[in-house]
Amino acid sequence: MIWLNPVALVVLVAVTGFLFWKRLGPLVTSMRQAQPEPRLDHPGQRLRGVAVFVLGQKRLLRWPFSGIAHFLIFWGFVILNVEILQAGLEALVPPLNLEQQYWWGPVAFLQDLLAAAVLLGLVLAALNRYVLRPSRFQGSHQRDATVILVLIAVVIITQLGLYATQIAAGADQVVNLRPVSAAVANLFRGFHGESIWAWHEFFLWAHLLVVAGFLVYLARSKHLHILTAVPNVYLRSLEPAGRHLPLLDIEQADHYGLARADQLTWKQQLDLATCTECGRCQVHCPAFNTGKPLSPKLFITDLRDAWYAQARAEPPPRSYWAQGEPGAGPPAAGGLMDWSVLEETLWSCTTCGACVEQCPVLIEHVPAIVEMRRSLVLEESRMPKEAQRAMESLEQRGNPYQLAQSTRMRWAEGLDVPLLADNPKAEYLYWVGCATAFDEANWPAARATVAILKAAKVSFAVLGQEETCNGDPARRLGNEYLFQTQAQEVVGRLERRGVRRIIASCPHCFNTLSREYPDLGGNYEVVHHTQLLSQLLDAGRIHLTKGLGQSRITYHDPCYLGRWNQEYDAPRHLLEAIPGVELLEMARSRGESMCCGAGGGRIFMEESGGQRINRVRVQQAQETGADRAAVACPFCATMFQEGISSQALGDRLGSADVAVLVAEAMGLDYLPPPAPAEVVQA
Repeated sequence: MIWLNPVALVVLVAVTGFLFWKRLGPLVTSMRQAQPEPRLDHPGQRLRGVAVFVLGQKRLLRWPFSGIAHFLIFWGFVILNVEILQAGLEALVPPLNLEQQYWWGPVAFLQDLLAAAVLLGLVLAALNRYVLRPSRFQGSHQRDATVILVLIAVVIITQLGLYATQIAAGADQVVNLRPVSAAVANLFRGFHGESIWAWHEFFLWAHLLVVAGFLVYLARSKHLHILTAVPNVYLRSLEPAGRHLPLLDIEQADHYGLARADQLTWKQQLDLATCTECGRCQVHCPAFNTGKPLSPKLFITDLRDAWYAQARAEPPPRSYWAQGEPGAGPPAAGGLMDWSVLEETLWSCTTCGACVEQCPVLIEHVPAIVEMRRSLVLEESRMPKEAQRAMESLEQRGNPYQLAQSTRMRWAEGLDVPLLADNPKAEYLYWVGCATAFDEANWPAARATVAILKAAKVSFAVLGQEETCNGDPARRLGNEYLFQTQAQEVVGRLERRGVRRIIASCPHCFNTLSREYPDLGGNYEVVHHTQLLSQLLDAGRIHLTKGLGQSRITYHDPCYLGRWNQEYDAPRHLLEAIPGVELLEMARSRGESMCCGAGGGRIFMEESGGQRINRVRVQQAQETGADRAAVACPFCATMFQEGISSQALGDRLGSADVAVLVAEAMGLDYLPPPAPAEVVQA
């Protein structure tokens, strides 16, 4: 009955293929019908990303324990694919035995070693998941993970049994380069003749059946990322990280933002199918870690479950955060708001980008969150009241601080700051920004920057009363229409003034002007003030001679300067150059820095539930033993000042912008003169 194996294999492959496609087909069909999104440019750069992030497992290895476990399992599976083909060929052509071919020896040796590596990886993964149980697994599908670990283990065990029985039967007399299988073969030394080959046949078909079952199960498992990770990484966005939001065509769009599963682009759907539920994004999310109803992981899995239900015409599942809550019945198929994703979840995000930076398969969480905000704001006029007031002020007064435009230059009183209208040939426009101009606590940073630029003889000017908000808060809050209105007005003004080079003290302004304005025709060379000051220091145009005495300083990385624009070194270079300064790093710094809590428009909203993000970050700064926390963003400055004063830490920790510290080290006088004392009539 030698003909039985080939027939059985063909039947197995046909049934497996049918069941696999029945489960996966609706998702593929949905992606083919989804909103378009171009992602096929620069193939060389895309392939390099696959090599780094998939083959090299770069982001996974940031966490050594789980990273090594996954690395072993991943590479074991890569080689296992060859072994599965080998087992299939043996079933299809029974006389074929690659094990007796000398040229196959190195492949067999590698297969055996990696089989052992996979088992080791499984032990480490099980230890991590069931004994150590890190918080990042909260909300993940535990049963699914267990099933996958068991299936992988059975695949490897049956593989070893397949070749161990072959070795025990003496069929390896030509070559034997399977040390692990040879060791397992000792278990079968007591069997003889047909009994060993019966065991061999058992392991062969058990192996093939488990592989088939694994494939069918995969189509509805979170481990679908085994198939989607490579294309998801290859098709990642190649735009600079800070340019992460698509420009919405206000005039032509048939809908604004994202409210239904059928409004997802095919790349967003691929993101959802690729989530591994590893929780690395969750661990670094400032909202989740301070008790807010947002986890980037659960946001993605909630969206994924809603998309799966829509594609498969199944009842939509309830959001993780809404489990057990009473309420109305489920929405129409494909609906996302308030059922699959809660409104509170969307408004909890600070758009800090920690989730995007940590994701090992390069899922793009933040754009999806802002797209859903766009739908709430532009289609339903739903947003927190405080944010609504800020947007109304931005539209009516040109700033979100509800202050008159006539007060925009109060920060510069007594400083003789040149205006661009009077100095049209100035090399740089100094973009002050609303947070600096209208928040008195941030005036010293702007005044220090001006004093330093003057001392270094930099040709610059400001717009003065002509400066208005560039629209960044409106865009992060989802009001794309207001953003584009503001941006077009600003671009027109800058064009009329002939501006080409800009200094920005606010990382949010820096990111918007440099990364997002090109979409609207505004192309400028934009530099953050710490970058320019660092360049001036290296050029010998500023001298830090006075120093600050023996000072211990820690530096807080702003999200929109660090993660989104990869500038970590310039501020540190300036601080380290100040005589007497000892720079201390927080436990979370650079790419893993924790957000201050102000981004994504959150600075204009009340923070409810859990701890305040900025106070947690201030505590992290205090734990370094530093005397002062240096910042490079007016939002961060505001949040640090509140965190220090509200926790009565003023006698132990101060905060100041990097420019203020540099100006002090240069011995510059940048503070305004004291107001004259009132004359009291006798």
